Amino acid sequence: MRAPHDSSADALPTPGPRDRHRLYERAVQDPAADVAVVERVLRRFEQPARRLREDFSGTAALAASWVERGPERIAVAVDLDPSVHAWARSYRIPSLGDAAARLRLVQADVREAPRERFDAVVALNFSYGVFRTRAALRGYLRSARAALAPGGVLMLDAFGGWDAQKELVERRRIGSGVTYVWEQQRFDPITHGIRCAIHFEFARGRPMRRAFEYDWRLWSLPELTELLGEAGLVDLEVLWDVASGPSRYLPRASARNQAGWIAYVIGRRRVSPPPASAGSRRRRPARG
Repeated sequence: MRAPHDSSADALPTPGPRDRHRLYERAVQDPAADVAVVERVLRRFEQPARRLREDFSGTAALAASWVERGPERIAVAVDLDPSVHAWARSYRIPSLGDAAARLRLVQADVREAPRERFDAVVALNFSYGVFRTRAALRGYLRSARAALAPGGVLMLDAFGGWDAQKELVERRRIGSGVTYVWEQQRFDPITHGIRCAIHFEFARGRPMRRAFEYDWRLWSLPELTELLGEAGLVDLEVLWDVASGPSRYLPRASARNQAGWIAYVIGRRRVSPPPASAGSRRRRPARG
């Protein structure tokens, strides 16, 4: 016997098979895995996991995954590009049901994003690479720290390895008749500037060239941890890919280099010390 047909599903708009944002999400993002990393970090530091801000959010995939994990969860997705939030309003928000009310899209520079005492602020997919100087990146990290609740976590991801500084083209099938292409077009060893592009190729029809283009600085892990410290964050850690499964990223102080790797870098806003009790306050000496 067939299950009853849900006519409400027919009303949900869906992007076309060659929609570049849909293809990007299939090829690049795993928001459930990223959310799981955030949850594990917060749990390890005995912090709540309720309020999250996703910076450089794009189509808000991670923020949506966050609010879907529980009715107490709230997320704010911040991006300067109005087109990605227009896509999210058309295709992502309608699929969230009641959880949609707990996801807010904000078009803004991430350095001027809402500061609402978040439990976590995340900046993934290497997008902070648009900040090409230490001063610019440090300024962003300071603004993100100001948006954290005491003990809250700021999390970045980073990529590297000896292949990261090469001009190369990598291809990977992401579905029937669709190939994801990552191209590193240029790397400057003096500035660490890197220019990259994403293309999509199809078994039938013309390829989608330069679906996304990037002009970043390739920041190293020690640079990122140093800048997090300079921005006032504490408990700095690099989470390295050491295993398989949900606990694959663990804190490490050193690692062997590889052709290519992805890691997370985290820091926390300092927890305010508890106020001194009246009995513990030092009394002023009495005047003679």
